[in-house]
This record gives sequence, C-alpha cells and structure tokens, in this order.
Amino acid sequence: MRFLTYDDPNLSTSDLKISLDAGSAALGVQSVPGYDYSRLGQTWSQPRIIRLPNDGAGDNNIEDDIYVAVLGGGFSGSSGIGSNLFVINLEVDPTDRLFAKIEKQIQIVDLDNGIPNSTPALPVVITSDEVTTNFTGGLVYLNDLEGKITKFNLTNMSTDNQGIDISMYDSTTLFNVGATKTNGRYMYQSMDAGFNKGSNDLWMYVGTGDFTRLTEKSDDIDNVLIGIKDVDFPYYRNVNNAIDAADLTNCSDTTNDLNGSLCPSTSELGWRIHLDNSEKSTAEPTLTRGRVLFPVFQPTLSVNTCSTGLAFLCNVHAKCGTLKNKELGSSTDLECLEVGSGVLSKVVVFGDKLFANIAGTAKAGAFQGSRDDLVSINSGAIEIESFRNSWRENY
Repeated sequence: MRFLTYDDPNLSTSDLKISLDAGSAALGVQSVPGYDYSRLGQTWSQPRIIRLPNDGAGDNNIEDDIYVAVLGGGFSGSSGIGSNLFVINLEVDPTDRLFAKIEKQIQIVDLDNGIPNSTPALPVVITSDEVTTNFTGGLVYLNDLEGKITKFNLTNMSTDNQGIDISMYDSTTLFNVGATKTNGRYMYQSMDAGFNKGSNDLWMYVGTGDFTRLTEKSDDIDNVLIGIKDVDFPYYRNVNNAIDAADLTNCSDTTNDLNGSLCPSTSELGWRIHLDNSEKSTAEPTLTRGRVLFPVFQPTLSVNTCSTGLAFLCNVHAKCGTLKNKELGSSTDLECLEVGSGVLSKVVVFGDKLFANIAGTAKAGAFQGSRDDLVSINSGAIEIESFRNSWRENY
C-alpha cells in the first residue's frame, strides 16, 4: 500500500497522507495547506499565548479576536529551518474544522556569516496595558542564534509614532551583535525585559555564548553581556534591515566602568560588557530591583583540561551597565561572584534571596543552599528602580 490516510471525521481523504513507498518522491507526511510545519526546528522554549486582532491594522473590535500561540522556529543546524516566528491559530478553522492552523510564518533573515540561523530562545511578548499603550494584540521581540534581535508587529496599529503606515506581521531588526564562528557570540539564551526608573524605553537584556561548546577556549572568543533599549516602544516602527541594524558600536563599552561614568548617553542604544577567558552566558538573565543578574561559565584555566569550569554570577546596573558585584559579596565590583563549579541556571529572586541550580557543586559555605547543587545568595540592599508590571505577558 503506497498511501495511508488518517481516519478522522473532520478530515477528508486527501487532508493528511503518509507515503510508505521509499521510491516515491512524496515519501513521508504530506501536509495540508496552512499546516506546513516543515520549517519548524527543535522547539526548546514554550509558546506565548495572546489574543490577535483577526483583521489586522485598524481592527478595533476585540470581540472576534482569536487566540494564538507565538513561538520561535526553534533550534536547527540547517539553513532555512527555525529562522522564523510562528503564529499558530488555537481555534477551530471554520472551513476545514482543523486545529493548529498556521496563521502566519514570518521568516527571519539568515545572514551570510557561516552560522545557520535559528531561534532556540523564548520570545518576549508584550500585550497591551491601557495605562501605557493603546493597541490590541502584542509586540514580539525575539533574539536568534546568530545574534540578532527582531521586533514583530502583531498588533492592530495602523501607523507608527511618526505617522507612517504599518501592517500586521511587519518585522524589523533592532540589533545585531555581530556573531561569527570565530568570536562565538551565539544567542542560545532568552532575553529578559523591563523598564528603568526615569525612562519610558523598554530595555532588553541578553548574554552570548556557544551553549553547545561551553568548554571551548580560544583567544578569539569574545562574548558579551548587553542591555539595549527600544526607543519606539510602545509603538512599532520599521527601523532597519538585518544588514544595517544597530550593533555594538552603538553601545557604550562599560566593561571596566567602576563609577557609572560610561553610562550610555541618550543617543546610544545601550551598553555592552565583554567577557574574559572564553566565558559564556549560560542562562536567561534576571532583571530585578535595578540590577540584571547574568549566569556565566568560565572554562577551566587549569592545565588539566578535564577539570570542571567555574560558575559566576555577574551583577550589573540595569540602566548604566556598571558592574556592581560587591553588592553580592565579591571582593571587587569588576570581578563577578564565583558561586561554584559547573554551569549555573537562571536566577530566581525570592524576597532578599537569589536562588539558582548549578550543574556541578555550589561553593561551600555561604552560597550553598539545602543541597550542594542549589546556590543561595543574599541579594543585598539594592534600590528598586526597575519594574516589569506595566504589561501582561499572556492572558
């Protein structure tokens, strides 16, 4: 038998076919129009759920908005797979009575840098808050493997903040970290985002590093921790294409800043901190109380290459990019806090405590929690000057 047809009362005999004939050009699952997931890679992150204005720009009727799942295309080592954003309709299609129809698949440019682009990270999806925004749907920010940050318009806005026409599903590249196979600035980890006191700009934070080669060492590896702002928020605006996007030269280099003198000016997009010793970001950063906490891994500096590397926690001023590691107990601000051997997870904040798991052993004494694979740190007295409660993520 050459074809099998899935037997479902909601499917016609031609909706879903599976070829079992190795000699057939149509070997495998044959997709239905609107259900072609062939460009979906390994989805490492969960989707975000929002209500989407079904008629796009200018649609002010919220009664017929549809629930959709928004997710990055996932991780892939093949060009064209995973370098996209999927918008999945979670309601029954009135025509074919099927679920999970692809409402839109938005491709992301794959730069000619030798890195097959994909999107393993979780998208940041910001839905409307009537106090600060006046749109329905959501603004989506997604960073990708080759170090770009793309902004997507999934709202009912018809013009941007300069009166120029825009459309639903428009996308623009906000930033390009300049990743290459040599410098290793891959973005596997998701971003955190929020506002800083005295600013209406949305700030995004992320670190770079080849998560599949954490122990790799080279003088050419140059990973960064970055904080950048979207000056157009809460509007969408078509700013740049992927080639001409803002990059590290638009960010103040605060790597060795001790007193905030290198805090980004209003004309700069944000700040950057360069990591030493082939260090790599290992998890999504955490924005809390005016600080951003970055988990970082340092490959072993020992001549014994089998030795386990070290886990550090870097504490950074959210707006200025100044290192504030003494607040966590480090001997100097410029030295990130060593918390153990192995790889550190995303930091969770509870009260005045910071918690993280470590794939290894927490440093004995002050940093060990109830188990040696749990890190517990006093967050210290930090001023509250950032917040995330100006929008709702999900419904």
